[in-house]
Amino acid sequence: MKIIISLYSGIVLLLFCEMQTLNAQETSKVDYPNFGISFHVPEGWVGNKVASGFAITSSETEGVVLIITHDEHSIADMEQEAKNGFQISKNTLLTPINGVEKIMDNAIAGLYTGTIDTKPTKALIVGMINPYGYGLTILCAAETTQFTEDLKTAGLMVTASVMFYNPKTQTIINSTQEESIGLSKIFKNCRLTYMESYSTSGGGYNNRTTIDLCGEGYFKHSSVSSVSMDTGESSGYGGNNKQGAGTWRMLKKQNQTILQLNFYNGEIYDYIITIDEDDKTYLNGERYFRTYKDSGKYSPDCE
Repeated sequence: MKIIISLYSGIVLLLFCEMQTLNAQETSKVDYPNFGISFHVPEGWVGNKVASGFAITSSETEGVVLIITHDEHSIADMEQEAKNGFQISKNTLLTPINGVEKIMDNAIAGLYTGTIDTKPTKALIVGMINPYGYGLTILCAAETTQFTEDLKTAGLMVTASVMFYNPKTQTIINSTQEESIGLSKIFKNCRLTYMESYSTSGGGYNNRTTIDLCGEGYFKHSSVSSVSMDTGESSGYGGNNKQGAGTWRMLKKQNQTILQLNFYNGEIYDYIITIDEDDKTYLNGERYFRTYKDSGKYSPDCE
């Protein structure tokens, strides 16, 4: 299951930092019309949009249920990838304990063990195929000694509540030519910036991601997250003689416009690009600010 939204930083922060009392909590149905996906937060649990997807937590149960998208369309292919495990980074690796099994016509599941950010972790991972577009990965994870049946049950309840339907497309970039989309003046030499900030009873959480899309076809990527009790930083700017962190392009997939980031290390991030009637830009449903040259410290680093 190729994960579309950056998974690593979100899991680490959610698993090992206090996030039970975040603002803008969801406690019932969650709907993403641009993806054609809806699901329910189990009773007694609360959900929050995060940079890596959607997180569901409980003050009574350790761990997190993290919901993220993937682009597999064959359950057989998804099952093969799931059997191989998930290497998200050098310090984050999950492998299946007893293989995976089909739990619904469009879903598989398996128990996994390994590490997230070097911490011993156990997880239930569910993969779902969506006939209309992007599928879902539902990750129920906690530190190994804190993984419980209650966490598994919450993840399976979310799985049972998922509904897929034809997505509502807002994209206003009109082109069938990949090359012309890639050279679009809207995103050429543009900086995309995502910012989120939460306050919790135990401190605070901040996340900032910037993507510089340079006219020569390369991009620079930086993500910084911090919590009052812990701080983590990751940068994708790269330390080699190549320009930036990788190359970028625009694609058309299933009548949606995709920004694809191809990192030199082999990672691929896909984002559904939408622009609303107020010229606001969204990547996978999250608001990103567009800035250009002569924007001061918000100018793209493309020189």
